[in-house]
Amino acid sequence: MLSADGLATLLRLIVAQASLRVSRASVDSRLVWIKRYDVERMPLAKRLHSLVSPLLPVFLRSSPTTGSAEAIAREMRKLASFRAAGFAVPDVVFSNQSVLVLSDVGEVVQKTLMDSLPTDPARHDDLLIDLARALGEAHRAGLCHGRPHPRDMFLRDGRIGFLDFEEEPEAVMPLPMAQARDAWLLFLQISPRAALPETQARALAAYRAAAPLEIIPALRTLTTFFARAMAPLRLVPNGLIGKDGRRAIDATDFLSRALGKAPPSNSKVSMTGRERPRGQS
Repeated sequence: MLSADGLATLLRLIVAQASLRVSRASVDSRLVWIKRYDVERMPLAKRLHSLVSPLLPVFLRSSPTTGSAEAIAREMRKLASFRAAGFAVPDVVFSNQSVLVLSDVGEVVQKTLMDSLPTDPARHDDLLIDLARALGEAHRAGLCHGRPHPRDMFLRDGRIGFLDFEEEPEAVMPLPMAQARDAWLLFLQISPRAALPETQARALAAYRAAAPLEIIPALRTLTTFFARAMAPLRLVPNGLIGKDGRRAIDATDFLSRALGKAPPSNSKVSMTGRERPRGQS
């Protein structure tokens, strides 16, 4: 994908920008993104999360801790899986043990949402619904993004594409629960952004119509847990809990109400990640 001169230019940029986690450059007259996996230490909070992860409910567990080479291999593997299932993803331009270079995908959905909200709230909310539908389609294909967010999605030929596959929850929990976690994380973005009153319900309906049925009991379990865990925070004034915290509570409450209060007794996905035999409550 690169000419000899383009490869030489790219290697010079990688050396010159060795301290930057992510940078953009023009190589062979095309824009690329250079992602380094060897310049940031894991934050203390993430290290602690990783240590206690085996003791937590299954959907709170952290993705496996990896070194640079393993993290790059994981992202390339997930890119290939999404591409094979027919979803648009960036092209891999170059990789080694510490650097991954990807093609530019243009404007991410987060920017499109910001631009459309003031002038066309209906188009803005239709795009939110498209995000939910696209995630459901990815889940139906047996895929899991890991950290879906409007900044990790883009539009190409009228369809949603995906990028930034830096999490792999499906490696530490059953796939339906990892996909349920995906859906919850996306609705933490959809719910507070919705400009029109029916958008949350429409987005959930679009997701459910596209996603496999077995995700819904897992999503019900997850949202019911968080709705109960967040109950004391509802008493905290907005000024103390912060806008993001209040939005997380509101989005979780919406999902919990919309999906029902408790998972069915024959749900196969448990809070511990062990499967419950059929017919056993």
